[in-house]
Amino acid sequence: MKNKDNKISKSSHVVHASSDPLANHGIVNVPVYHTSTILKPNLDDYRNSRGKFDYGRIGTPTTEASEKAVAGLYEMDDAIATPSGLAAISLGISGAVNAGDHALFPDSMYGSGRRFVENILPRMGVKYDFYDPTNAQDLAAMVSDDTTLIYIESPGSLTFEMQDIPAIVRLAHDRNCLVACDNTWATAFYFDANAHNIDIVIEAGTKYISGHSDVSIGYVVANGDTAKRIRQYAKLNGICVAPDDHYLALRGMRTMRVRLHASEENAFALATWLQEQPEVIAMLHPALPSHPGHHHWKRDFSGSSGLFSFILNPDIPFAAIDAMVDGLRLFGIGDSWGGHESLINQAKFKRSVTALPAGTLLRIYTGIEDKDDLLNDLASGMERLRKAMAS
Repeated sequence: MKNKDNKISKSSHVVHASSDPLANHGIVNVPVYHTSTILKPNLDDYRNSRGKFDYGRIGTPTTEASEKAVAGLYEMDDAIATPSGLAAISLGISGAVNAGDHALFPDSMYGSGRRFVENILPRMGVKYDFYDPTNAQDLAAMVSDDTTLIYIESPGSLTFEMQDIPAIVRLAHDRNCLVACDNTWATAFYFDANAHNIDIVIEAGTKYISGHSDVSIGYVVANGDTAKRIRQYAKLNGICVAPDDHYLALRGMRTMRVRLHASEENAFALATWLQEQPEVIAMLHPALPSHPGHHHWKRDFSGSSGLFSFILNPDIPFAAIDAMVDGLRLFGIGDSWGGHESLINQAKFKRSVTALPAGTLLRIYTGIEDKDDLLNDLASGMERLRKAMAS
C-alpha cells in the first residue's frame, strides 16, 4: 500500500534509485559510461552548450545516477561526489567558507579531516578553533561575528562522543552560520540530517554506501544555494569520480539497508559482551545505556552502526593485547570500515579539549559475519590476553 504522499521508504529507495531499465534496453543496472569527450551534433549546439552533458569530468549518466540516488536518500537537492571521504570533508568545508571567515570543529573530529583543517584552512585565510563536542554552552561562547561554519561529527571519530545536535543547529542558525555534519557513522538511515536542518551533509561512501571495501568515494549533500555553491567549487577544482567507482557505489547501495542492519546487530552484541569484561574500563558505543551521550543518541538517531571503541586497563601490556588481536580469525587488522568484513585496530588520535581514561583504545568494526562466530572469536582473544598476562 502506498503512502498518501506517494513517497517510498529509504529501504525501497536504495533498491530502485536511479534505475530505469526500459531506458537502457531492459538492463537493470545503470550503464558505466567511460568517456572524457562528449560530442555535440553541430557547432551551434557546442557553442551554446546545449545538451545534458558536456564533458566526462563534469558528469555522465553514471555520475548523475550515483549522485541523484544519494541526494534522494537524504531527501535533499543535490549530492556532489568526490574521490574519497576525506575529499568530501575538504569540499564540504572549502565550498562553504571564504578568506577571513572563522569556523568551529569538534575536538573529536576524524583525524584526517582535522589535519586538513590545521594545515589547509590557514593557507586559505580561514581561522578555526576546536570545541568540546559535549559542551554546547562553551561552544556558544566561541562563536564570533566572523564565524560562518560550525561542523558536527556525532558520534565522534574513534571516541564516539555524542553532540547535542538540535542545540548546535539552533545556535548556528541564530548566528547566521552554516552547519556541516559528517554523517558517515549513522548514514541517512539512522540520522535524518535534513529533518534536523543540517545545511551540508558529508558521507564517506567508501563505508556503508559501497559496502565492500573496494571503492573510495565520498558525497557532499546540500540544498538550494549552498548546494549550487559547493557544486561550482567542485567543478572549478576539477573534482570528479571515475565511472566504475560510481557504478560500484550504486551497486553497493542496493544492499545497504540489510548490511547496515546486520552490522548494527553484531556490534551491539559484541559491545554488550565487552562491557562485562573486567579488562575493559570504558565502552564507547552510543547505543549502550551506559554511554554518557546515550540520551542524545536515543533522541536524535534511529539506530547505530557497526563501529565502536573500547578502552583496556592501562596496566595491560602491549604484548598481551597483541596476543589477543593477532590471533583473531574473523577480524582483520586495518583502517576503514563499513565493508562486509570485521576489523579491529588500535586507535591513534589527537585531542586538545576532551579527555578519556588512560588505557589502550581499540576500535572494532563488525561486518556481516555470523554473530556467534564473532563473539566466540573475540572471547578466544580475551582468553589469550589473560594467559599472556598470567605468564
